[in-house]
Amino acid sequence: MEKINLIYNPGAGDRSFKNRLDEVVEEFQRKGFQVVPYKTLGVDDIDYGVRMMSNDQYSGVAVAGGDGTINRVINSMLKYQVNLPIGIFPWGTANDLASYFGIDRNVKKCCSNIINGKQKPIDLGKINDKYFVNVAAGGLLTDVSQKIDINLKNTLGKLAYYLKGLEQLPNFRPIPVKFETNDSVINSDIFLFMVFNGRSAGGFNMLAKDAKIDDGKLDMIAIKACTIVDLLPLFIKILKGEHLQDDNVIYIKTDRLNIDCDYKVETDIDGEAGPMFPVKFSVLHNAVNIFVP
Repeated sequence: MEKINLIYNPGAGDRSFKNRLDEVVEEFQRKGFQVVPYKTLGVDDIDYGVRMMSNDQYSGVAVAGGDGTINRVINSMLKYQVNLPIGIFPWGTANDLASYFGIDRNVKKCCSNIINGKQKPIDLGKINDKYFVNVAAGGLLTDVSQKIDINLKNTLGKLAYYLKGLEQLPNFRPIPVKFETNDSVINSDIFLFMVFNGRSAGGFNMLAKDAKIDDGKLDMIAIKACTIVDLLPLFIKILKGEHLQDDNVIYIKTDRLNIDCDYKVETDIDGEAGPMFPVKFSVLHNAVNIFVP
């Protein structure tokens, strides 16, 4: 009987996954799979849970939670050299990786993805010594997910991100940064930057519409410092996916990127706190396999 290690975050999203656990176990058992559930109580729990795995003990890892939970699981898997395919139960507030592959919140379909065994290799972005699945960002608005009250986030879902973002608009200040790639150096005053491995962040699906999660490249988008008069129509373009050619946008596709800034600026990795500047980005090509529909 094949075994699946199920790491689930009971506090993710609307906190309902724990109520579906029996359904998940039954669905797997009917298909000849044994499920070993592991409930996370904190960040250290994920690290410990992954460390206790072995490649010959399980045929896959299922993760129930949001992008932050997936990020921590993958970082721990690389740390302890656990090389197992990953299945997703998208139970977070924003589920960008699941959205990329068209995985929705349907228990039977999520189980079937793993049972059927179809896998897709994906890249991972690397920022300094940490890995990210979807996006790493810095500047204004990028720490929104860290500052949202967990109860507000679970109650309002994606709307909580928008409300917190509007609250920060009066704090917009230019940030002087230097972007350095293999063949160019750009100095600019910006409001924020986002380095994508996937296409979306926080449920905004058109942010990096040309990005591919398996092309060995990262897509960097920076919003230049500009007036509110220019910024508001730019936001409309972003929602429509028409922003990449805007004069107030810097767009770079590369496999290596260094960003430096003399200011103290917070960064964010898949919704979790990231390192301070300077930061170095690279790509780990075809790093992990994901169970897909």
